Amino acid sequence: MRSFIELIVKRPVSVFMGIVAVVILGVVSLSRLPVDFLPDMELPFISIRTTYDNAGPEEVEKSVSRLIESAVSSVNNIKEVSSTSEEEDSNVFIEFNWGSDLASATADIREAIDRIRKSLPDDAESPAVYKFSTDNIPVMEISFYGTDNLSALYNLVDNQILTSIEQVGGVAMAEIRGGLKSQIKVDVDMNRLQAYGLDINSIVSTLAMENQNISGGETYEGVYKYTLRTTGEFKTVDDIGNVVVALKDNNTPIRLRELATVYEGYDEDGDVIKVNGTPAVNVSINKESGANTVAVSDAIKKRLDSLNLPGDIKYEVLFNSADNVNNAIKGVLDTAWQGGLFAVIILMIYLWNVRTVLIIAISIPMSIIVTFTLMYFFGTTLNIISLSGLVLGIGMMVDNSIVVLENIFYYRNNGYGKYSSAIDGTSTVALAISASTLTTIAVFLPFLFVEGQTGQMFRDLCITVTVSMIASLAVALTIVPMLGARLVTTKKSKFFNRFEVFFDKHFHSKVNYVYEKILTYSVNHKNRVLIPVISVVFAVIIVGLIFIGKEGFPQSDEGQLMATIQMPIGTRKEQTGSFIDRMRKDVEEVIGKDLSRIQSRARSGSDANKGQIRAKLIDKSDGRTVETEEYVEMVRKKLAGYPATINVDSVSSMRGGGSSSSSGIDIDIVGEDLTRARELANNIIAALQDVPGLRDVRLKKSDSSPELNVTINRDLASKMGLNINTVANSIKTSFGGTTATRMTPENSEVTDIDVIVQLNERDRINIDDVNRMLIPTASGMVPVSAIANVNKDFAPTEIERKNDSRITSITAAGYGRPMNQIMNDVQKAINEKVFMPAGFSIVYSGDYEDMQEAFGQLLQALILALVLVYAIMASQFESYIAPFVIALAIPFGFAGSLLLLLITGQTLSVYSGIGVIVLIGIVVNNGIVLIDYMNQLMHEKKINGDAAALIAGPRRLRPVLMTSLTTILGLLPMALSNGEGNEMYQPLSLAVLGGLSVSTLFTLVIVPTVYAAIRNRIPLKDYDAKDLASIETNPNVDDALSTPGK
Repeated sequence: MRSFIELIVKRPVSVFMGIVAVVILGVVSLSRLPVDFLPDMELPFISIRTTYDNAGPEEVEKSVSRLIESAVSSVNNIKEVSSTSEEEDSNVFIEFNWGSDLASATADIREAIDRIRKSLPDDAESPAVYKFSTDNIPVMEISFYGTDNLSALYNLVDNQILTSIEQVGGVAMAEIRGGLKSQIKVDVDMNRLQAYGLDINSIVSTLAMENQNISGGETYEGVYKYTLRTTGEFKTVDDIGNVVVALKDNNTPIRLRELATVYEGYDEDGDVIKVNGTPAVNVSINKESGANTVAVSDAIKKRLDSLNLPGDIKYEVLFNSADNVNNAIKGVLDTAWQGGLFAVIILMIYLWNVRTVLIIAISIPMSIIVTFTLMYFFGTTLNIISLSGLVLGIGMMVDNSIVVLENIFYYRNNGYGKYSSAIDGTSTVALAISASTLTTIAVFLPFLFVEGQTGQMFRDLCITVTVSMIASLAVALTIVPMLGARLVTTKKSKFFNRFEVFFDKHFHSKVNYVYEKILTYSVNHKNRVLIPVISVVFAVIIVGLIFIGKEGFPQSDEGQLMATIQMPIGTRKEQTGSFIDRMRKDVEEVIGKDLSRIQSRARSGSDANKGQIRAKLIDKSDGRTVETEEYVEMVRKKLAGYPATINVDSVSSMRGGGSSSSSGIDIDIVGEDLTRARELANNIIAALQDVPGLRDVRLKKSDSSPELNVTINRDLASKMGLNINTVANSIKTSFGGTTATRMTPENSEVTDIDVIVQLNERDRINIDDVNRMLIPTASGMVPVSAIANVNKDFAPTEIERKNDSRITSITAAGYGRPMNQIMNDVQKAINEKVFMPAGFSIVYSGDYEDMQEAFGQLLQALILALVLVYAIMASQFESYIAPFVIALAIPFGFAGSLLLLLITGQTLSVYSGIGVIVLIGIVVNNGIVLIDYMNQLMHEKKINGDAAALIAGPRRLRPVLMTSLTTILGLLPMALSNGEGNEMYQPLSLAVLGGLSVSTLFTLVIVPTVYAAIRNRIPLKDYDAKDLASIETNPNVDDALSTPGK
């Protein structure tokens, strides 16, 4: 190592050229690093969706969902299989173990489905398999408004704007929401249809056959070749109306217009979206995998600005994840430069040498540049996690450089030349700083083996801190000694010398004096100090773990709240929209001047009783003083009087990626009898009403909905030559409508408009219309009432299954209290107030389940980190005992972390838990420095442990305080930050800050005291009594030994 450092010191030009190359690489790497809010995560979920026409939830469950569940259960690495069966739709969700090969799993699932494809109903479409990814989450949502003609607005967005956006590089897809989609309506008159003895489905098939352009091959005339083409596609509404659907007895054609009204209309089942009360059409945009979120957002904005929109059409960006990214990154970068500035100030206070501090100041950006280069080659993105790791590393980056530079400075002050001081000063500490760097890196390696969301999210942090520490070590062993040989000098200006004398007299000497007194007392009264101090520390840890709240992933305050509204089952779309408009005005009144914008959405179709209101608050930087959670409570109280189930919550992008309103707690009632399960669910909901910190306790899925059950008499139908499919399709077309074909009107920008055939509205308003509807048979037309019974009934809207059993789910949101405390009260309330009959059981899931899994993973990482750190220290000291002594700093660090988290009102979450684990690799570094120096003294001077402790402590006090303070103050801006994403990095920084502060104070006393007790077996006879007396009286213990230290 010495020869290498000597080469570096004596070849400054080569080193400078290396610096230039590194800077160029760093700048290029930084420009190419993808930017996102959170790391890319491959979520271990696959879904299978199957459409089964004309089937209710129970039939879908029986004929589709259960078959698919059984088929895929044999695929390897499956953790859980669940399904939701609803009207005409089956969704099977498969959760794999984290780290599974999803490409292989997808292929295995498709093979499993192919094996049972023939067993699925004929009317069921082929199951579609989808992989989940964070790229499936929209990165941008844009609202277009300005006209009351929502059909024209929809067509403009669909045919011009959407196409233009999808052409932007990095955009995977764009989807329209809201507005009125153009349709050609064919509203059939039931009386006229029956008068002609026609079936409505015959109209559907006739339109499909008539609307065609068919190639007919080729023919020749002379030397010319002609392509034959039969043209019959519809160009106008009149073309459809003129279609002959049958012939009268006298062969007179019956045209469609004689028995139906054909006109241009729109899809009545579209959602109604309003932005600030104005009807709008929204576009939701997904980016391609690996695309830079910020770059894609900027490109979309440029494309929007270049569009030549009509004068009355305006647009507004409702949601842009790039804003979250930019705000979060700005906040992290602000804490980074502030932390770096604090570190430089600390160095200036201790060293009072501008040249020396300049070397450290240069080492920080150089380490960061090298880090960016390594991040690029490791495939890491710039996100809030990786940048938090960079900020965490900034305080530690200077540690290696401080130790090297402080030792160079020490050698220079003891008469060494500028080159020899740089070479010897660096080489004597090279092994120690390498070992301390390895211990820091070692605590991050276990995270590479952590599975689940925790491992996926924090892998970037581990990589970033690891490469930053490697970079800082490389800088400390190359650039610092090269610059130290040329810039470090013992000469100081009178100005700075006065400050140094003042600081030394009024601070450093007093700190030294107090520290030596405490250390001397501790060394001389080991039992009096060690037993009570260590006992108190472990008591603090135990009490802290009992009283501190625990949760998984804290929710971020992004200044958004969402009210999810569910009106009573059967509420019509118009009524739902009216209620939502009233609710929106109430929300506007509650939030007042702090409201930036508000969006409402009234659903349609089978979800016509549902809707959402989403409010965006102004930023805190613009004067908002009220927290989002406070507005959530105010809005909940304001909307409580409406006849609806309303769930109000804040919106977060940090719950596994993507903006979503958190549910918090899920309670699954496992049991086949859905009626009895619903009764139990209602009992549980009642039991949980008084649990503090629990709100919006409700059934996760809708209750039973009213339906008309058409029960066909198979014997009668068979005698008339009918089957279930024929009757069901006739009813579906008549009352639900069927897309017969598509057309593109001439001279129109609108393409592929659906042509919808159904009965006109007056013929499909009640149960009598179903009974009198005629079905064609071989012997003539018969009414539905002749072959079927039509009865009113209630049926579940959805049937949920999990792990081969039916479940009924209750969901609730926790607030104001830690998750573990809420769950303790939830379980207690259910156990005391709800009787669970045989055949039923309860499973707790949601965030509570995620928290338990995450803490299990963190515990494994903690144990592995301890083992790795011990192994490195044991190898360094070639001792089994020394690492245990150094490890005494760890419980002090744990105690400090818990205390600061309790004082600041934080919880023990995944983020703070990671901070505690990171602490292991940091707090041992001070002990390594002390023990290493004590060993050197005992070996070279043949002194016992007590003497070595009294020498090593004061000699190493300054570098220990310098390195600890630079790390502590480097983290302080992050710990105090209230910027975007601070809910993630603040608990982590507080855990490290508290732990490092406490452990530093106690490590300086407890570690040398314990090690002295162990090493006192070395006799004192080899140590000169005169020197011992000198050590006890002279605070400059190194001068007493007249030997340069490390």
